[in-house]
Amino acid sequence: MNKQLADEVARWHLNNGGYCDTPEVYKYHTLRLLHEAVELCLASGANDLMVSDVLDEEINKHKARYGDHTVISMDDISGEIADVAILLELFAGCVEVDIDLAVQDKLDILHQRQWEPDIHGVLWRQRSGEEEPPP
Repeated sequence: MNKQLADEVARWHLNNGGYCDTPEVYKYHTLRLLHEAVELCLASGANDLMVSDVLDEEINKHKARYGDHTVISMDDISGEIADVAILLELFAGCVEVDIDLAVQDKLDILHQRQWEPDIHGVLWRQRSGEEEPPP
């Protein structure tokens, strides 16, 4: 994503009350990302069992390396962000989606919606009948 568009995304996040300012909240922001990644998997034809199998595999791989202990390492985070970005670019190319155009189009929609940050600064869409964002 180009810098100007990335800045626009950051402004949208901040203007709607989102924040990600301490390592203690990183996990909640990545779990929000997981929600969207699962939606992408399902929209692309994966089924719930396939998604569950991948989640189990990644969790088991992490436990084999680190046990139940998780250490926040900026090097590890940087490497995983790169993996996600590379694979997203490759997939977008496969399905012929211009990421910058798709993000700009989606931002236009997001600006029309109501958002509420949870206690960790993660934004959730306000929907009728919901009293508060998910934990």
